[in-house]
Amino acid sequence: MGFSHSKPGILGHLILALAWLAFLAIANHQAARPVLSIFPYMVPVVFFAWVHGAKWGFFFAGLSALAALPADYIATHSKEDLLYAGFATYIQLSAAVIGCAAARMIREKAGRS
Repeated sequence: MGFSHSKPGILGHLILALAWLAFLAIANHQAARPVLSIFPYMVPVVFFAWVHGAKWGFFFAGLSALAALPADYIATHSKEDLLYAGFATYIQLSAAVIGCAAARMIREKAGRS
């Protein structure tokens, strides 16, 4: 399934996931100590990868990587540091997508046997 062939109910899922990421991004920009753990950002990534497919998971991995950058990090680090941090976060979240896709395939294959 791709972006054009979406499951019913995806609009509500999109709104909730985007609200979650917006909350995390605002928290990162407002708080003295930003959320540095990868797990809060992984919630919408894993959900979309499991329910709506890997393409949606990779899309939310990108959005989550952007939401994970704290405001003070942008102001105090070079462009290379920002690219490295964003890419490293995206790779970690993409690994979760790949793991979810593999688990989903194994589950579906076991269900057909």
